[in-house]
Amino acid sequence: MASRDARFDGRFVVAVTSTRVYCRPSCPSRTPKPENTRFFGLPAAAESAGFRACRRCRPDAAPASPEWNVRGDLAARALRLIAGGAVDKDGVAGLARRLAVSGRHLHRQLMAEVGAGPQALALHRRARTARLLIESSDLPLADVAFAAGYASVRQFNEGIRAAFGCPPGGLRRGRTTAAPSEGGELVLHVPYRAPLAVGALLDLLAADALPGVEEVTDRMYRRTLRAGEAVVSFPDPLDTPAATLRLSLDDLRDVGTAVQRCRELFDLDADPATIDAALGSLAHARPGLRVPGCADGFELAVRTVLGRARSAEFAAREGGIPDAETLSIHAGDATVRALARAVCDGALSLDRGADREATTEALRAIPGISPWAVATIAMRALGDPDAFPADDPRLRRAARRLGIAADKSELIGYAERWRPWRSYATMHLWAESE
Repeated sequence: MASRDARFDGRFVVAVTSTRVYCRPSCPSRTPKPENTRFFGLPAAAESAGFRACRRCRPDAAPASPEWNVRGDLAARALRLIAGGAVDKDGVAGLARRLAVSGRHLHRQLMAEVGAGPQALALHRRARTARLLIESSDLPLADVAFAAGYASVRQFNEGIRAAFGCPPGGLRRGRTTAAPSEGGELVLHVPYRAPLAVGALLDLLAADALPGVEEVTDRMYRRTLRAGEAVVSFPDPLDTPAATLRLSLDDLRDVGTAVQRCRELFDLDADPATIDAALGSLAHARPGLRVPGCADGFELAVRTVLGRARSAEFAAREGGIPDAETLSIHAGDATVRALARAVCDGALSLDRGADREATTEALRAIPGISPWAVATIAMRALGDPDAFPADDPRLRRAARRLGIAADKSELIGYAERWRPWRSYATMHLWAESE
C-alpha cells in the first residue's frame, strides 16, 4: 500500500477508520497511519463495515479478485454465483439450495472467508451495476434503479449514498467519460487488468465461432445472448485497460448478468502478471493471453461434443443451439441427448458455480464424451484455470515444436510446473499450433 503497487488492486481494499473511506492499494492519496487502517478482501466487506468507496481511486470499479476464480470451494462457488445474479434471481435461500447447504451455513462460511454475507455481496453487486449504468449511459436514473435490481427509487438512492457517499445524481455529474446510448443500445466500459493479448484471444474465439450466433472481426466480437445481443470491442491503441461493451437487451434487468457473462467470456478478472510469471517462456510471445469463457455453459458443451463443423450445420438448421429441455427430447445425437437429460434432471450443472470435480466426473460418465471434451468444457464453461486436455493432438504438436515434450506422458509430467494455470498454458499451446 505504501508503494502504491497496482498489482494488488482488486485483491484487497484498505479502509481508513478516520475518514470511513476504503481505497485501492494503489490509491494516490496520502498513506494513512497504520493504526487507522483496516484491510478487507472484498469491497462488499468494507461497505458492510460502514465504509464507502473512495471517489479518487474508485476501488469498486477494479476487476474482481482472481483468487475466487482459482478456488473451487464453497465460498468461491458462492461468490461466482452471486456475481452472476443468483441472489437477485432466487434469493439467498435459492443460492443455498443450489450449493446444497443451509442458508445459515452459507452465511457463516462467507463471513469467515470474506467478511460479508450473501445479501451484502448481492447489494454490492447491485450498487456496482448501478454505478456502471449511471456513469456509462444516459439512461434516466429511475430506469437505472430498476435495471440494477433495486425494488424502488428510494432504495436505490439510499444504496448508492451508502456505497459511494453521494446520491446517484452526484455520480452522474462527476463522470468523466460516457458514451450515449443509441436506439436502446447500452454502451458500457468494462475494466480489466493489463496486459491483454487481444489479437490472440479473438483468433481463438474466431476459430470456433458459430455462424449466425457469433461474429469476430478486427478487435470486435459480437454474439447473440438469450437476453439479447452483446458486442465487445477493444480500442486500438489500448490507452486504458477497458473494453467497450454494447448491449441490446430485451429487459434492462438482465444488464448485470450480461456484463458478468461478457467478463467471463473474455476472462477479464484474470491476473496476467501472476499467470505469465508462472508460465515463464511459454507466455513470452503472447503476454496476457486469457482463457475464453462462454455465454452459455450448455451451449458450449453441445458445441464441444459435436465439433465445429457439425455444430455449424446443427445451428444453421435449428437457428442456434436449442435449450437443454428441447434437446433432451429431440436431439438426434445420442451423446447430446444424454447430456441434455443430465442437465434437465439436475444431475449436471454447467456454469461457474458448479462443483468442478463433481461436474467433470458426471461428464466422464456420459458415453461419447471424450477426455479432451471434458477438459475443454471445464476450462471454458466451469472456468477451471487448471484443466489440461492432454489427449488433444494440437497440444502435443505444439509441445514437440517448442521442444517441451515428445509424447503425451512427457507432456503431462512437464505440465505439472504450470499448475494451477494449465488452462492458460493450453491456450498458449493452441495459439502456437495455429
